[in-house]
Amino acid sequence: MIEYAEKFEDIFETMKGGDTRELATACDLVVRSWKDVPVEPLLALKALFSKVGLEDREAHIDEALASIAEKRPEPFTKIATEPESPLWLSAVEVLSLTGDEEYLDLFVSLLPLCPKRKLPGLVRSIGRYRCAKAAEAVSPYLNSSDEALFFEALLSLEDDGGPEALACLRAARDARRREGSEMAAVLERVVEKMERAAGGPEGPSGFGQGAGGASAG
Repeated sequence: MIEYAEKFEDIFETMKGGDTRELATACDLVVRSWKDVPVEPLLALKALFSKVGLEDREAHIDEALASIAEKRPEPFTKIATEPESPLWLSAVEVLSLTGDEEYLDLFVSLLPLCPKRKLPGLVRSIGRYRCAKAAEAVSPYLNSSDEALFFEALLSLEDDGGPEALACLRAARDARRREGSEMAAVLERVVEKMERAAGGPEGPSGFGQGAGGASAG
C-alpha cells in the first residue's frame, strides 16, 4: 500500500515540476490508472496551475481529469455539490469539460448556493454548454454590478452564438440603455458582432426579432 501511494506521489511531483514531455507522460499514467488514482491531488494541481497562470500545464491536467471524470465521475460530483470546498471550482470545471449535459442541471441548481467569489467560475462552466438552458441560466448576470460576473456571462453568451444567446444579449442591452448604464455600449458591440455573423440584425431563420425579419423568397 505504501509503495502504491508513493507511486502516485512521484507521478504528482512530476506533473508539478517536470518538463512538458514528462508532464504528458505523467498525465497518460494517471489516465491509465483512472480506476484508483486519487483525484483530489490532481484537482489541487489544477487549481495551483490556474492560480499562477500556467495555462499550458493546466490544459494537460484538464485533459487527464476530464478523461478520468468520464469513466469515474463520483469523486468529482461529490466535490461539485460542496461549494465551500477549496477544490469545488476545479471539480465543476472538469465536469463541464466532459460535455455531459447531466451536470448542467446540477450547476444551475448551485447558482443560488454558490459563494459570490466563485460565481464567475460557475457561470463560465455553465456557459460551456452553449445551449438554450445554459443561456437562460447565465443571462441574469448581464445585469450584475460585479464586472467579473458580468463579463463571464457576456463572454459565455457571445461564445454560444445561438439565437437564444443573442436574444438574451439584446434584452440586457435594452435594459441597460433604460438605466443609462455604460455597459449598454459594451453589450451593443457584442450584439452587433453577433448580428453580422448571423447575416444582419434579423439574421438567418430563427434569429429574427419578429414578422419583419422574414426574408424575401
